[in-house]
Amino acid sequence: MLKSLKIFALFLILASFAVSAQSNQAPRADFRTSPANPDTNTPVLFDASSSRDPDGQIVRYEWDFNGDGKFDETKTTPTASTLFERAGDWRINLRVTDNRGATASISKVIKINEAPVVLRRQIALPAGGRVTAGQILRATLHIRINKPINGLGLDEDPPANWAVRERDNAGAVFKRSQMQWLWSRRFESGQTITVVYELTVPPGTRPGVFKFSGQLTSFSPRLAISVVGDTELRTF
Repeated sequence: MLKSLKIFALFLILASFAVSAQSNQAPRADFRTSPANPDTNTPVLFDASSSRDPDGQIVRYEWDFNGDGKFDETKTTPTASTLFERAGDWRINLRVTDNRGATASISKVIKINEAPVVLRRQIALPAGGRVTAGQILRATLHIRINKPINGLGLDEDPPANWAVRERDNAGAVFKRSQMQWLWSRRFESGQTITVVYELTVPPGTRPGVFKFSGQLTSFSPRLAISVVGDTELRTF
């Protein structure tokens, strides 16, 4: 009799697990993007907070930004951001996973416009990515002209008190005190510009996150475009 009761209890436990597994409802995937009309020089924000799980919570968000079926980024929070290198229609795939392993996917196409000028900042980090006081870092700005432009100016704002050494001004007049490069020539569509400078992390710099900002302007047409790409680094 006791053995029969144990077998019956085990059956009830297994049945309970089976019912529980069967009752898990799949989540619903959804996302929004901003800004409304992004271009090749604007980071696009993806927000999947409108995704829902009716009987649990979403614990993983996987993003495929180029439609190749491979996920480029996996996060536990619903937002992500990326830059697109070329104009056109891009298919974005999102897969969400709930706390019990159920998944749901959604696919949308977004249109990326061509910016009149595309610029990226790239900061070369030492092996291992660890930046400490006294190190010298190289910053490279890649500028691609997509429309004829006159009176081009580049302003960079690295962290305060970091020593700067110019390496390649791409034919510009460099104003060190203002961290500004000025070109008097006309640039045609398809031309590229590369500006390179070095930064020295000041002695005594404490561990922390340091931000970079910058802006590209022109006289004709009138433009003011923020520098994107590498915009911060961490010291250890």
